[in-house]
Amino acid sequence: MTMMNSIALQDGVLKSIQAPLPEPQAGQVLVRSLACGICGSDLHIARHSDDVLNFFRDMDLLPPGTDNHAQVLLGHEFCAEIISYGPNTQQELPIGSRVTSVPILLSQDNAGVGVTPGVGGAYSEYFILDEALLLPVPNHVPAEAAALTEPLAVGLHAVNRADIRPEDTALVVGCGPIGLAVISALHRKGVKNILAADLQQDKLAMAREFGATADVNPKEQDEVAVAAKYAGSNRLVIFECVGIHSLIDGFVRRAPANARIVITGVHTTPSTINYAYATVKELDLRFSYYYQPDEFKECLDAIAEGEIPWQLLLTGKVGIDGVGDAFAQLMKPNQHIKVMIEPWRKGLLEVY
Repeated sequence: MTMMNSIALQDGVLKSIQAPLPEPQAGQVLVRSLACGICGSDLHIARHSDDVLNFFRDMDLLPPGTDNHAQVLLGHEFCAEIISYGPNTQQELPIGSRVTSVPILLSQDNAGVGVTPGVGGAYSEYFILDEALLLPVPNHVPAEAAALTEPLAVGLHAVNRADIRPEDTALVVGCGPIGLAVISALHRKGVKNILAADLQQDKLAMAREFGATADVNPKEQDEVAVAAKYAGSNRLVIFECVGIHSLIDGFVRRAPANARIVITGVHTTPSTINYAYATVKELDLRFSYYYQPDEFKECLDAIAEGEIPWQLLLTGKVGIDGVGDAFAQLMKPNQHIKVMIEPWRKGLLEVY
């Protein structure tokens, strides 16, 4: 076999393609994708391809000469099966072992798996990982659960970036996958007051399952004012987990003195913020991006030990030929939290 089925994003359009089967180089492993989550950042890249690629170019994250028409083979939330090893590998895990990994190729100048043009991702049948970053998936952990390690690690890293104390109050705005991951991490760290904010009541109910102690619908109440009352004389820490850049200025204006705001979304659109409010109130603005390998492993361990109700995150699954239709549905208002792609099969979107 020299070719494989893959999903390519080009000029904001998803299409099914036949791509060459990748060959592992020194220190690398060829893996077969078992499950891959559709991430909000994947949808963002599809909506704003030029903005994202221009940003990557400014940050020197693109291979030299890459233009905005380059194909991106998406997929960075995954569980996979080891197929073969490249040269100069230890081969400690047997062929057929199920693994997950931080989606970075140290062997290719820290290229991002599933986001960097020229680097395959887990929407494809097969892709490349670094042996050094592989984490074995315990036998009792389903592939779709292991694929949730990545978004859970994003939430954990945001909480670690916040330096939040148990007595502080957390306001988590947006109860999608990242917001729920943040709530889960806050709960596991023993934060006593965790206020969830979302426009959808079912997602607020879900937040309670992940550890939120209270909730608020911003359509009905000012979520920042409510959270400030909960905080009292302790610090309020606001986690932006919506991915809408225009919300940030509102948080800055409404936050109480000495509050901390942690931005988890990757906002590639320029924003207008009146920093005078932040200055006078001595606010802390922090930004969170990806995670550390130890945080990634901590989340896989938490899944394996039953500390996270991961089943509640899964709302649908789809085969490789149904990814385009699934994206079209997810681009519109919907009730989904996490849809899993199973690239090894065909099939349209099935709702759980």
